[in-house]
Amino acid sequence: MVKLLSLFSGIGAFEKALQNLDIPFELVAYCEIDKYASKAYSVLHNAPESMNLGDITKVDETTLPTDIDLITYGFPCQPFSTAGRQEGFNDSKGRGNLFFDALRIIKHCKPKIAIAENVKNLTSDKFKTEFNTVLNALDEAGYNSRWALLDGTDYAMPQHRERVLIVSIRKDIDNGIFEFPAPVELTKCMNDYLEETVDEKYFVDTEKARALIPKLREKLISNTIRGGVVER
Repeated sequence: MVKLLSLFSGIGAFEKALQNLDIPFELVAYCEIDKYASKAYSVLHNAPESMNLGDITKVDETTLPTDIDLITYGFPCQPFSTAGRQEGFNDSKGRGNLFFDALRIIKHCKPKIAIAENVKNLTSDKFKTEFNTVLNALDEAGYNSRWALLDGTDYAMPQHRERVLIVSIRKDIDNGIFEFPAPVELTKCMNDYLEETVDEKYFVDTEKARALIPKLREKLISNTIRGGVVER
């Protein structure tokens, strides 16, 4: 039974993956600051919200157990994403350095494995320093890390969704055999997942759509300029 500590949990994608792979796990706690995501997590994974550690910056790692097998942590991607301002560790909202809160928890709990997920742009030249900082910090914490850029379309999902995965294995137990999974043939398209009929209440009427589109275009252009990307 895998003892799991879930950080930046969202609605629990890592947990769903464990379920899909038929890997039994015991949830030690989850950590999610957004109240709506926490509620969804609680319902989807049958976990009381009392198990939510809340704001990761306020988590006292010394109160957490040290016999954890796996820590998952998809630290905030907005500071590194091409869709944002790309402020990195200097993100004005304080999200860019939340990796270090996960790191202090990892250092205390010393899980056998820690798995991080983030956007592809974290591995770009723009964030070379930040990415190397992440890898070096994990190395100094006692972990060998392998990383790869994976795309959803390579794993039987009809959606281009490129993400960097960092798998860190504690050095004292690393036998060197870990490899990222080989691609899986894509046999379905997005239409296979869409409903044939959708209730009208989910549609935006024509007048609202016409008023909304210019506002969205203006916001997109503004974010693109602030992010230092000239393409539109």
